[in-house]
Amino acid sequence: MRPFLFAFTLGLLTAWSGGTDAAEINTQELQSTVGQAADQYSKAFKERDVQALAALFTPEGEYVDSDGVVFHGRDAIAAEYKATFEATPPGEISLAILSIRPVAAGVLVEDGISTFRSTDGEFSSQARYTATHARQADGKWLIVSVRELDVPTLTPHARLKALSWLEGAWREEVGGLTVATEWKWSEDGNFLISEFSIQGPGGISRKGTQRVGWDAERQQFRSWFFDSTGGSAEGWWTANENGSWSVQLAGVDAEGKRHSSILSYFPDGGDGLVITQDQRYREGRNLPSITQRIVKTPPPAAVRKAP
Repeated sequence: MRPFLFAFTLGLLTAWSGGTDAAEINTQELQSTVGQAADQYSKAFKERDVQALAALFTPEGEYVDSDGVVFHGRDAIAAEYKATFEATPPGEISLAILSIRPVAAGVLVEDGISTFRSTDGEFSSQARYTATHARQADGKWLIVSVRELDVPTLTPHARLKALSWLEGAWREEVGGLTVATEWKWSEDGNFLISEFSIQGPGGISRKGTQRVGWDAERQQFRSWFFDSTGGSAEGWWTANENGSWSVQLAGVDAEGKRHSSILSYFPDGGDGLVITQDQRYREGRNLPSITQRIVKTPPPAAVRKAP
């Protein structure tokens, strides 16, 4: 029973008002009202205001969870929100709206997928849903019914496509050293693998590899890192609002000393990647942050054969 998982997107339409028929509602109108409605729901959710959330429904509205349990009317829906908040830690919701379509004058149907992740990152859940909205006599849109459905199964490969922009060969030259990194898919397509080397005037001094996979328990990308000096690390990936991804790393270096950092990848144009290392610690000692920009190496030019 997780009504909060779809509630954010259900609130998107409640800001619409006026005499416009459902058939006349267009994408621009939706975009212009999303911000206001999102703020309305986010505030109620952050404050865990169950009455404000239940008010998004009609007085006789209903919510049907994935087990088929029906919560009919605002009081029942508010009670379910209350029970859910008592059993679930604070968190945030992200969503993917698959479709919003008019089915009759003053009636809209919405399909989507919502993902909830707790503030501490220890808990997450998803829900696929179908919601029906109806315009009321005062012009406001309210929810008539919501049905929670089974979440579609995504393969690790499908999930990892969110990081596919890392693919390719990358290169950086700094302090007389050349750092070369190549990201590619594993043979079965279920992992992203990077291999790097550090080369100086005397040749290659260090090599390493990183493997990124999907952790089904935590619903999060996970990294394993090893290098030729005996160092290793493990990390958890998190998507950021600005389009970057951060990895919380912890491991040991070649001397067996414990270290940790937050490594962030930010796409910078089609051929650039900005990498930052923040909150760096080694054996409890704070180290300065590092920011570097690497560029993608173009593929080698094709060699033309002599006729």
